[in-house]
Amino acid sequence: MEKKYQRDSFDCGYAILNDYLKKYARQNDNRGIAKTFVAIPASGSLKIDGYYTVSASVIEYESLPKSYNRGMPAYPIPAMLIGKLAVDNSVKGQGLGGELLADALYRAVRASQEIGIYAVRVDAIDFQAKEFYLKYEFIPFQDNELSLFLPMATIVREFGE
Repeated sequence: MEKKYQRDSFDCGYAILNDYLKKYARQNDNRGIAKTFVAIPASGSLKIDGYYTVSASVIEYESLPKSYNRGMPAYPIPAMLIGKLAVDNSVKGQGLGGELLADALYRAVRASQEIGIYAVRVDAIDFQAKEFYLKYEFIPFQDNELSLFLPMATIVREFGE
């Protein structure tokens, strides 16, 4: 994430997501901990309308619903984590969250052509965020009601690759 973006005015309504963008996103990006991708207005302004982060992750076999763990190895299963996804209050309700999610899922498709990724996982910040992910066919883990996943097979089918 480049320094040129205006992070200070970003407000999605969640202090933890605002603070991450303002204080830690660039640092974590530079260290290879999580990559941050931002959406800016079509006008070319450097104001951030939304962002998401991605990193490598795993899914524990025991966390998968029974219908998904058949035939899976009983050790950690590779995944891509969407660690943060937030939209500025000034543009909420305009579909940007869905566009950011689609961009993240497309990155997962591309990465899965090079490395093993069984699914994309998310940890929803609250039940409202969980409902957002459920609309896009994410499946709750059996051991944490705010953690969800979407198998790569479903994502690839949606993107037609």
